[in-house]
Amino acid sequence: MEKESIEINGEKIVFFVQRKNVKNINLKVNLDKKVTMSIPMKMDIETAKEFIKKKAEWIKKQQNYYDSFTEKKENISFEDGETVYLLGKQYKMKIISDIKNEILIKGKYFEIHIKEKYIGNKKYIRKVYDKWIKEYAVGVLTDQVKKYQTELKKYNIKVPKIEIRQMKSRWGSCLPSNNKVIFNLNLIKTPICCIEYVVLHELSHFKYPNHSKSFYNFVTIFMPDWNVRKKILDEEFMGVV
Repeated sequence: MEKESIEINGEKIVFFVQRKNVKNINLKVNLDKKVTMSIPMKMDIETAKEFIKKKAEWIKKQQNYYDSFTEKKENISFEDGETVYLLGKQYKMKIISDIKNEILIKGKYFEIHIKEKYIGNKKYIRKVYDKWIKEYAVGVLTDQVKKYQTELKKYNIKVPKIEIRQMKSRWGSCLPSNNKVIFNLNLIKTPICCIEYVVLHELSHFKYPNHSKSFYNFVTIFMPDWNVRKKILDEEFMGVV
């Protein structure tokens, strides 16, 4: 991709151009606010810049929207009515005083039951939430790893050790020499179809420790629509990494 920029009303817009065998310009603002566009092979950059000028207001609107969208997914202040993401679904948070700590999913609500004496202590509530979400993620990811390892064991892929942690720039990582896979805790916020893709992707690295054509052909055998699932992660959930 070619990196370009243009200044409009004193504000700089950076965008990335990819030349493709297309007839029209295709413009997109990703969840990370990156502006990308595909243009016909013979189109000059000045024409592309003029198109960006015309779309400047729309670009800014999309970037502002993604700012608030990402913030909702990343920052939890533990207030009633706040949005919580789990397996790609949105829930409304309820903080409830109770005799014991417990988290329950009831319809459209994410209920955090907290011992009465800690009901106003947000640090304590966060610890309860963090412990629960990690245990939940371990359960979901362990089940998915076992499911796909059963399909892959004929390729001599064994059940790996699983580690869940916060990761800044990736959904998962495979360490073949340690027979271990690491998953981003925030993966649990994405739809199950995306979790399945990341699990299969990382397990496939035990056979192909690269991103070669052979690797993707192998993934396609077990998940023909992997690219659709990857697109959901890239376009709708990139901000949670």
